[in-house]
Order: sequence, then C-alpha cells, then structure tokens
Amino acid sequence: MNDIRISVTLSLDEKYPEDGYIDFNLSVDGQYLHEVGVYVDPVDLVTSATMSGEFFIYTCDCGNPACQGIDDGVMVSHTPDTVIWRLKNPISWPPDEPRPEWEHDAEFVFPKDLYLQQVSIALDHAKRIAKGFKLTGSLWVGPDLSMEGLMALEVPHQEGGFFALEPQGRALH
Repeated sequence: MNDIRISVTLSLDEKYPEDGYIDFNLSVDGQYLHEVGVYVDPVDLVTSATMSGEFFIYTCDCGNPACQGIDDGVMVSHTPDTVIWRLKNPISWPPDEPRPEWEHDAEFVFPKDLYLQQVSIALDHAKRIAKGFKLTGSLWVGPDLSMEGLMALEVPHQEGGFFALEPQGRALH
C-alpha cells in the first residue's frame, strides 16, 4: 500500500503581498507527483474520496489542466478497503513539447481510512486558514473556487464511516 499525505499552506503573493493563496500539498510515499505550477483542485480531491471516475485532481491555477499539459485525469476507483489511483507519469508536460519516451502509467493503492482522513483533515485545515487569516487583498482558495464554495465543500459522511456499500460493491452517496 502507498502512503498519502496532504497538507495545506497559506502563501502570500510575491508581487502583491496583500494577496494570498491556499495550496493543497499532496505527496505519495513522501514524494510530490507534480511540478511547480501544478495545483491540487480541492473539489476534485474531495469528490474522489467517495466516488470513482476520472478526476483532474492536478490542474492549473486557472482551472484548465491543459494549460499545464495535463491531458488525463487521475482514474480513481474504490474497493471496501482501498482507494486506487491510476495516472500518467509525468502528470504534466509542456503542452508544446512531445511527451517523453519514459512516460508510463502509474498506480497507487491507498488504505481507504487514511485517504479519507487525509482529505478530511486537509479540507478542514483549508477552511480554518481561510476563515482565520485576514488579508487586505484577495485570497485564492482553488481553481474556479470561491470562498463560499470552499466553505460549502464537504466530504460526505454516511453510515459505517464515510459511505455504505451496496451488495454489488457500489458506493451510496
């Protein structure tokens, strides 16, 4: 199994120190999977905690992953005990350059309880930072995300923890 860790930081803009941004920092087995300039989308990250599908967890700060050369999202699937990520390595590549020959598919398997815990704690931390830190300028909280949107974002809680399984293994939300 792989280890996932998510922290949240508040940074001030170098050009405009009255402005700030909240950044979700996600590492797998102690390593960051993305380059500088690639951001974690809190909405897709939170959604991936309880749903399977393709999620652009990594994206550009404008919300368009193609700006950073991200053509494929993270394919997320769930089992009763794990969250599985399948993605291209490298995640991003300059859009005007051909993909490298060493590109390959990567798979990470996370313990479900750790994944849910890390996403929930990071989201709570981001909300606390956003509420508690007052800037004279603006606060960027995520691609295409308003302060109200961040505050409304929740990891769904269902019976048995975060979700219940149907007999066929599908998640109820």
